Amino acid sequence: MKVIVQVCVLLALVAVAYSASSTWGVHNVTDSVIINKRVTYPAVRNVGQTFYFDIPESYQSNNKVISAIYLQDQFQNSSGPANTLVYGGPGWTYASIQMRTQTGLGLNVTFVVYGK
Repeated sequence: MKVIVQVCVLLALVAVAYSASSTWGVHNVTDSVIINKRVTYPAVRNVGQTFYFDIPESYQSNNKVISAIYLQDQFQNSSGPANTLVYGGPGWTYASIQMRTQTGLGLNVTFVVYGK
């Protein structure tokens, strides 16, 4: 019986690791929204695409320390990208996030970045 529980916990961890929506950090009531942006890219047939989202964006500046980054998958069937925080993030003034789409699917993600 313990083996079944351990297998279920392992599968739950794998599902969380590959979820389309991701969160890094926690925001407080004193934090303000730095970026609230929806990003969409069309699908390319039989190709898994890789996109990067940088904070601050090109030719922009950010003097606020990031406290939380939320990526919300806007597809209703959880077929969104696998997200990875490459560098920076909470506690820094910059971040870079890599998003890899599933083969043959596009990108439809909302970013919300909090900081103070």
